[in-house]
Amino acid sequence: MRRILPLVLLSLATACGSSRRALRTADGYLEEGRWSAAIRSYERVLEKKPGEPRALVGVARAWIASGKPEKALVPARVAAEIKAPGSREVLGRALLANGRGADALVPLTTEYEADPGNAQLLLLVAEAHLARGDASSAVSSAESALEHGLGAPASAIAAWAHVRAGNCDRAQSLAGRAITAALTDASIQAEAAAVFRQCGDPDQAAAAASTARTLLVDGPGPWHEATARRSTGGDTEGALRRMSWLRTTFPSDGLFAKDLGGLWLSLDRPQEAAGELAAALKLPPFADGSEVQGIHFADRRADAMGPEKRTAMAIELWKTLANARRTLGDLPGVAQAMEQIAVEGRSTDPNDWIAAAQAWIEAGRPEAGVGAARKAVELRPDHPATQLTAAMVYARIGDSGRAIGHGRIAWNLDPKNLDTALMIGDLYLTRGENREARYVLEIALGHHPGDPRLRAALERAQGY
Repeated sequence: MRRILPLVLLSLATACGSSRRALRTADGYLEEGRWSAAIRSYERVLEKKPGEPRALVGVARAWIASGKPEKALVPARVAAEIKAPGSREVLGRALLANGRGADALVPLTTEYEADPGNAQLLLLVAEAHLARGDASSAVSSAESALEHGLGAPASAIAAWAHVRAGNCDRAQSLAGRAITAALTDASIQAEAAAVFRQCGDPDQAAAAASTARTLLVDGPGPWHEATARRSTGGDTEGALRRMSWLRTTFPSDGLFAKDLGGLWLSLDRPQEAAGELAAALKLPPFADGSEVQGIHFADRRADAMGPEKRTAMAIELWKTLANARRTLGDLPGVAQAMEQIAVEGRSTDPNDWIAAAQAWIEAGRPEAGVGAARKAVELRPDHPATQLTAAMVYARIGDSGRAIGHGRIAWNLDPKNLDTALMIGDLYLTRGENREARYVLEIALGHHPGDPRLRAALERAQGY
């Protein structure tokens, strides 16, 4: 027994020394930015010592830095449960990166209260407040980070927080400071560009966006992935922030405009949504097919798009734009979108053209609905609804002759339709053709003997 005990102690000491060396190696890889090597090294430590606090925190950090934050959640949670040093910060980072920024606020604020000297935490707290839709608290945290001297990163996020709080003067001032202090940081340049764009300064936005494009070694992919993770996780504000970087940095890509419009719509901001969606339809890949040929898109989704998919996406985009405009009360805009839905799809369904013509009538622009009404009649001349729609359009623009012609066809196809009979009777009365009006109204009264509107119209036709 006396001989075995020293061997056991030596073995334990060797194992502990080996683990410490492995941790130092892993920490070195993490510091050097060699994420894969760091992950492998930390995982080897955890295989030998499950639950090793430093390895749990380290591997979570490495997964976040490598662009796979979903794999950081489990080790970060375990580290937080055992109260490992730095675990609440890394858990907050993992939650933010996975679109669960609202859940990140508690661990991040708790960590900052325990370590008030760590001003970097204030930037994460600001982002968590934004994720919760609390722009004023985000402003406070970001401004506090500025007071701690964090420079360009704090200026950038503070600028965006001020935009979301509606303070463009302060936002633009901070964005100007950020781009001057971070000439080699693509994300900060893009965030400042998005701030300038949102605040109506296109020249400053274009200059910062140009710098961001020059600095983007890996292209827009990492930003787009980060946007998608936040959107999927429910952090619409976090997705909006990053999609604004993409939209401003790549202003000619319609897919980024479309996605930004959708995010604005989900935040109940139809004005901004309508602007982005309308812009998207004028940009590749939604613009005219001849403009798309030979274009290299920033958003790689467009490169794989065939004509059929492009058309289908354009139609869905017009539908979304119609909803945004309807919310705004922009009835002519709704009518335009309804007609474009039919045009884009080269629709052979008369109901699509009827909907467009009726939308123009509702918008008080019946003259703009003549084309859609004619197309509906062309597709189904034997359909009472197409003829009635054409009659309504011509009646609204004062062409009673064509209105009566289409109305009589609609009435012959569906003689029991009360609205058709009333419209034709009224048109005849307006023209002073009382005998023709009586003929139509008397037949209609036979189908609807108790209708007071028919009786009143017939009395007018009879000269009472």
